[in-house]
Amino acid sequence: MHMIETSPDPSRRETASQIDEAAAAWAARTDRGPLAPDDQAALDAWLHGDSRRIGAYARALAVNAHFDRAAALGTNFSPADFEDATKPAPQVARRKFILASGGALAASVVALAGYGLLAARSTIRTGKGDMRRVTLAEGSAITLNTDSRIEPRIEDKPREVDLVEGEVLFDVARDRQRPFIVRAGHARIRVLGTSFTVRRFDDDAVEVTVFEGLVEVGGAGESQKQLLRAGQRTRLLAGGGFRTEHLAPAVLERSVGWRRGLLDLEGMTLDQAAAEYARYSDHRIEIGDRTVGAMKVAGVYSTSDPIGFAEAAALSLGIRAEPTSDGVRLALP
Repeated sequence: MHMIETSPDPSRRETASQIDEAAAAWAARTDRGPLAPDDQAALDAWLHGDSRRIGAYARALAVNAHFDRAAALGTNFSPADFEDATKPAPQVARRKFILASGGALAASVVALAGYGLLAARSTIRTGKGDMRRVTLAEGSAITLNTDSRIEPRIEDKPREVDLVEGEVLFDVARDRQRPFIVRAGHARIRVLGTSFTVRRFDDDAVEVTVFEGLVEVGGAGESQKQLLRAGQRTRLLAGGGFRTEHLAPAVLERSVGWRRGLLDLEGMTLDQAAAEYARYSDHRIEIGDRTVGAMKVAGVYSTSDPIGFAEAAALSLGIRAEPTSDGVRLALP
């Protein structure tokens, strides 16, 4: 087997184009299936050999993900397939959201080395702070965010995936004869071929965000259903009922910034931001009192740097960031 060179002449520093070329080669290799143990070790060594390689590899995987999405949806994708037959099918413009690949990337992006092709029945999971992208045998691409677990049964008709916990981006391969169903607690999400995320919350709420196509979201009752179009997000509450909103393209793109190691905290309170960081890191952000917890934050931050976020928030809000044994505590002066 031809091995990808991982140790160029140490007497000269690799150029950016050389790194990008090697990253593209590794991404192509992993896209074809799981690496052999020796190859996986070689990839890990290459990634850790130069800080620039992690970002280049993540960018190469993002490019592959984009092409996988296009292939999965197919050239004949038609949102009208999901419209109620009794209603006229409105024209729905298909949006393409290609995530930017520049900027600082979290060190946890190295977890992308686990990317590959999985069999029809597998439990797929990620640990805290990790991310994993896999391709199912029938062609759908799935990206798991931090601390997530799914159980696919794609050989069945229809294809089904149980989201046991966490958050997942689905790029579903189109198959008119075999709908794709995601079950997440009391929620049931049905599609033919599209791109969307599903997230389960600790309070049993389920959030669905649609990037392309149409997605049918159902609750516990047969009458509790909602059809979402590209650019819409809904939260199905544990007690029933939907909270649906339209998202601006920039907000929609930032909602999956975790694929690049980025966390969008725009408009969140410090309490909410601390809870978000708890998904990604064991370094805790403690909130001193309700006044501090209710303060609003803004911006996009690295998923792997809760301490850096807390210090930046303290500086901008005029509060104190006090080191603790396992993180930082935010308190009034």
